[in-house]
Amino acid sequence: MADKKYPQFLLIGDSIIQFTSFTKDGFSFGAGLSEHVDRRLDVINRGLSGYNTNQAMVILDRLVPSPSSAKVDYLLLLFGSNDACLPDCPTKQHVPLDQYRKNMHAILNHASVKAHNPTILLATPPPLNEVHLEAEDLKRGHSALTRRQSYTEQYVKAVREIAEEYKDQRVVLVDLWAAMMKEGARLTPGFVEGGGLLGSKEKGDSEGLRKLVVDGLHLTGAGYKVFLDQVLPVVGKEWAGEPMHDPSWIFPHWSVAPSQ
Repeated sequence: MADKKYPQFLLIGDSIIQFTSFTKDGFSFGAGLSEHVDRRLDVINRGLSGYNTNQAMVILDRLVPSPSSAKVDYLLLLFGSNDACLPDCPTKQHVPLDQYRKNMHAILNHASVKAHNPTILLATPPPLNEVHLEAEDLKRGHSALTRRQSYTEQYVKAVREIAEEYKDQRVVLVDLWAAMMKEGARLTPGFVEGGGLLGSKEKGDSEGLRKLVVDGLHLTGAGYKVFLDQVLPVVGKEWAGEPMHDPSWIFPHWSVAPSQ
């Protein structure tokens, strides 16, 4: 049998990506994704909690393997929650919107990424629940909110625009923000449009978003299920119609596998 290597489904991003490997409230994004690509792709998590795009640019060529060591077929990319920290945030994670755009363009065009020509799933940052986040920020010793829903939304719009610009270059938008806002509204009793952006202090504490974000920022199991539901339909269209007895696995079905 010819020597075969599993191609990769590579995930790069901040804590939203890093925590996909965890089990949250009995649900694991990582397990669900691994099951979906089982025997075809290795899922590799390179999420780095707290990182923004300025920091990612420094180490990107160390996060993406060389083509000689592994082929990346899919790349899920999610940055923005930290870049969108408010400019006066004491954590110093803020990256101005124009620089964020430049960094995202640079990542998509980076030689280490282009060498693989992967299908890129470009995800928007998730929404916040400001009332919940403010309480957590105060517990951490901050004097005020570190992030704002309306401010993060600007970075979301930038990702959408970039995905549209690159749509003919194997880049697919995964609009996590829109999906979670829709689900958050559905889960909020008596929700009505208007009166501010869902998740903002002006709109008030969102019972629906509290079910999707554990601390006003990071995702719960239900939040990760929303995320996975946006990702899976994009992945594996090339093998969706294959017969189960003869799939394009790296190693063949046991019934036709070589034996000594």
